[in-house]
Amino acid sequence: MSSKSDELAGERAPPLTCAWLGRRPFDEALELQLALRERLADGTGEPVLLLVEHPPAVTLGRRASREDLRWSEERFAADGVGVYDTPRGGQATLHAPGQLVVYPVLKVGRKIRAHIVRLAEVAIALLEELGVTGAAFRMDHPGVWIDAQKIASIGIHVSRGVTIQGLSLNLDVDPTLFDALVSCGLKDVEIISASALGARPVTVEEAARRYAALFAESLARAALTDESPDEVDARGVEAPVVWRTREQLVSG
Repeated sequence: MSSKSDELAGERAPPLTCAWLGRRPFDEALELQLALRERLADGTGEPVLLLVEHPPAVTLGRRASREDLRWSEERFAADGVGVYDTPRGGQATLHAPGQLVVYPVLKVGRKIRAHIVRLAEVAIALLEELGVTGAAFRMDHPGVWIDAQKIASIGIHVSRGVTIQGLSLNLDVDPTLFDALVSCGLKDVEIISASALGARPVTVEEAARRYAALFAESLARAALTDESPDEVDARGVEAPVVWRTREQLVSG
């Protein structure tokens, strides 16, 4: 009897449009996400996976408090760290150089948990390729953890069935920046980077392009089998990725 992986081997899914935005301020990336979501919800756009690296910034989710900020306004300004409100769930999160940030703009409907799991599972697969093992997804504090250390955070916002925001994966972030905030409301949790765990050195762009390929495979497998990402294996499914520039996305 053949397995599902055998049955789906060689299947081809529609290409996933992806865009590497380079290093771009958080507010610019959020504005682009909101515009792309409106198009997708109205039926005039397509699903897009945005990948970006942000200058230093702290983003505040819907459950965040200003008490989560450990630095003064003057210190944030002096060190060039922006502070932004965001529609996503969760609390305070740091973005900084050396961190891969992933923003899928996708129709998820009610399959919100499956989407969150996919974000995490793809990050775990990428970490394994970089030589970091033992990572696991936790739903109670959404993200990717290695024992008691958090290496990736997840926070999304869904409106009209379309998700924005996503996942931030610490590849090689200046650890002193985490002193600026109580990350995710977890006062006693250490936030770690892959580099501190002996990961193979990689640029954020290289990590972004590999994450996109893995994400496309997982998304394709789920579409072909109508199953959630934690129930299937993406191997054997051809999932092409089409790269666009920010300008191409804006122009439609």
